[in-house]
Amino acid sequence: MKRLVPGLLLAGLLALVAASPSPPHRAQIGEWTMATSELDTNLQSGDFSAPHHVTLSRADGSTVDADRGTGNYKKRYFQLFGSVSVHDQSGTFGGLNSMRQNTRGPATLTCDRLTIDSASKLYHATGDVRYKQDTTTADANDARLNDLSHRLDLQGQVHIVQGDRTLDAKSATYNTLSDDGEASGDVKMLFPGMINASIATPRPIKIKTPKIPH
Repeated sequence: MKRLVPGLLLAGLLALVAASPSPPHRAQIGEWTMATSELDTNLQSGDFSAPHHVTLSRADGSTVDADRGTGNYKKRYFQLFGSVSVHDQSGTFGGLNSMRQNTRGPATLTCDRLTIDSASKLYHATGDVRYKQDTTTADANDARLNDLSHRLDLQGQVHIVQGDRTLDAKSATYNTLSDDGEASGDVKMLFPGMINASIATPRPIKIKTPKIPH
């Protein structure tokens, strides 16, 4: 029996090592730190692929989770796929509200796919896009933000709720700096104290309220 003890101990140690999760691989992409269990990287080109769950974190406490991701860390560009969830602790994700001293607190963004080009300040979310902050919720099929021009474009089944005000349209455009916006395509607006208005016009209508989320 004494001869079996070392063998049993060795087998137990090997089993523990095999059962232990592999340490996360980390990569710095602009202001985001990416952690994942498996990371394939081309050190020359900067291309990377993370086939499993990906978590991004930022110094302010914001996080991003997705089923997998690809990108290029040298170009500060990455794409996230599957159950993408962004928790923006400061409420300034993508520069929204970045020009204001006060925000309305943390915000969340969920979608099927998210592309972030940190170098060009371009953000593109597709598939069941939902943005929520405080009493504002915005839904669309597609959302594009150019943080240099402060232009946010929402396309496809746009539905915005801000408190007791709602806006429905096929598309909407919003300037995150000036708060100016336009909506087009079977526009329907509901304000407190007014009858639900439906406006079918080939040209966009300019709107001040309800404001598209900022």
